[in-house]
Amino acid sequence: MDPSILARLLAPAFLAAQIERHLQLGGASLRSATPRDIDAPGYLSDLVGVVLDWSDPVASVPARAVLKVSHPGYGQPELPFYEGIAAHLGSPVIPRFFAGGVDEPTGRTWLLMEDLSESHMRPSEAPLPPTLERNGQIVEALARFHAAGRDLGQAPGTGGTTLWDRLRASDWQDGAWQRLQAQAGDALDERTRDMYARFLPAFAELVERADQFQHRTLVHGDAHVWNWMVPRDGNAAGVAKLIDWDGWHQGVGVWDLSYMMAVQWDRRVRARFEMPLLDRYHAALVASGVSGYPREALQQDYRLAVLLHLRTPLARFARGMSAYVWWPQIGRIADAVEDLDCLDLLG
Repeated sequence: MDPSILARLLAPAFLAAQIERHLQLGGASLRSATPRDIDAPGYLSDLVGVVLDWSDPVASVPARAVLKVSHPGYGQPELPFYEGIAAHLGSPVIPRFFAGGVDEPTGRTWLLMEDLSESHMRPSEAPLPPTLERNGQIVEALARFHAAGRDLGQAPGTGGTTLWDRLRASDWQDGAWQRLQAQAGDALDERTRDMYARFLPAFAELVERADQFQHRTLVHGDAHVWNWMVPRDGNAAGVAKLIDWDGWHQGVGVWDLSYMMAVQWDRRVRARFEMPLLDRYHAALVASGVSGYPREALQQDYRLAVLLHLRTPLARFARGMSAYVWWPQIGRIADAVEDLDCLDLLG
């Protein structure tokens, strides 16, 4: 991380004043904030551990934290999420937030959050999928967050644009699909070509059907399993934690679920894990107080969300992302659409 940014953000007087906006310091003063290396690579941000030395510390002040500084042009939605939505929900699935702001000389968003390194770990080394049990911990925690976010998720204007706003703003799809076919050539199989030939003309009607989804809530938007931290062995009381809230918005829980499994996992893994995890997610919803949403209804909503996620690799191609991202995702989502008979939803 840029040493000049660290010097500004970790200046004790400045950082203590920012922390005091969110925590009761109880008279404690910050003597020093020392950076330390951590095993937390950031894709669109820089991360560093911080050791906080307080005089007369109280229980509410952290001794260790993680400083996240987003790359220019990224990370802006995270700050209002932590300051507003997360503070209101108080969900254990969301990491604790201590301070945040914008570094004025660079315009980069920064966050100071809890250090999870002692209590939690990454569920697996990407792209290796986690075990079924760890995935179970993840979907149960996701259900708890979706259940907690229902009231906020139905509030007008919550999170700015909604899932349906994003889907409707997709007039770029046909052109992107033509360019992608030209680039991929005959590496793109006829099954996938035929699938998109049916999907794209029906897309607008599918979005209107998705607008009838019930059980709207807040969604993460990028809830793949490697954006999770799961409790370490021996931390029986712990709950999985979801990080990187740059893409949160109003939507439906099946959008996060289908992105996690149908977009990210190869067919053989998904075939074994998908239905047991949907069962665990639904059971956790019920245990969290969600009623009137039968397991069969969740299944139908999930199938429609999987079908709509044919848009996801196409969007990543259109944004100029690497083929390492969008090419395997096209194959995975096409497999899921086929396995779940999602094209039957086209009528």
